[in-house]
Amino acid sequence: MSGKSAVQKIREREIGAQDKQALIVEGADDKTALTILLKHHCPTWEQRWVIAIAGNKRQVLEILDAEPTWLGLVDRDTWDQPTIDQQAQALPNLLVLNRWCMENYLINPAELWQALPPRRQAVIAGGEADFTQNILGKSQEKLQEYVRHGVLWQVITPLWSGLRARGFKEALAAESSVATAQDDAEIRRILEAWDQLLEPRRIFTEFQQRLSEVQPLSQSEQLTRWVHGKTFWKHVVHPYMNNVFGQMPEAQRKEKLLQRVPLPDDLGVLLLRLQR
Repeated sequence: MSGKSAVQKIREREIGAQDKQALIVEGADDKTALTILLKHHCPTWEQRWVIAIAGNKRQVLEILDAEPTWLGLVDRDTWDQPTIDQQAQALPNLLVLNRWCMENYLINPAELWQALPPRRQAVIAGGEADFTQNILGKSQEKLQEYVRHGVLWQVITPLWSGLRARGFKEALAAESSVATAQDDAEIRRILEAWDQLLEPRRIFTEFQQRLSEVQPLSQSEQLTRWVHGKTFWKHVVHPYMNNVFGQMPEAQRKEKLLQRVPLPDDLGVLLLRLQR
């Protein structure tokens, strides 16, 4: 679906006859989380805005390009700062989360502790210190496991787009590649281009270099940008809370926490744009 047709679809299904603009997000979880946060920290937002789901980053960008009066919000995840700067210059109506993804607002023990009601805090015998240690691990070893995972994720994921830019796999394995299959020199050239991108020593060196830059960062910085929030929430935070506070569906627990978490400073820019 093109950006223009997606805009028309959103106008028909989400806006209708209302005099409103659209905030475009990637997925349903993003819409749910933002709706909860905005309801508590920007109660009048629905008077002028709707939140619409695009499906992925590429589609968000296409919609924003077709409709410059709307806003878009995407996860930071694997985008580095030069990429963010480039996209922001091309699309002034694009906002990028300061964190890996929306779940990163639900994995920092310091922020989570503030979202717990006193009766829940009282369950933790050692208070906030024990709460933090139980989530991050002794000497933060659990956190560092997920930092390594996040750094590796950010190094490896862009390789796919790099391969696609070099014609993987259609350059050699598509109905249109019959002629190429007759040209040994061209086959070798394409294979060598793929091989250069996937050179193991270079990739591993980049992983080690990036890790050496991230490991000295503060706990807060690591939890914000270098831990895959969805993964850490699913495998660490939610199971721990189920164990301590009793079983609760994941979506319900997220909702309760988002209703109580203090407004993150890095969402202030979004609120300002919505209130213009």
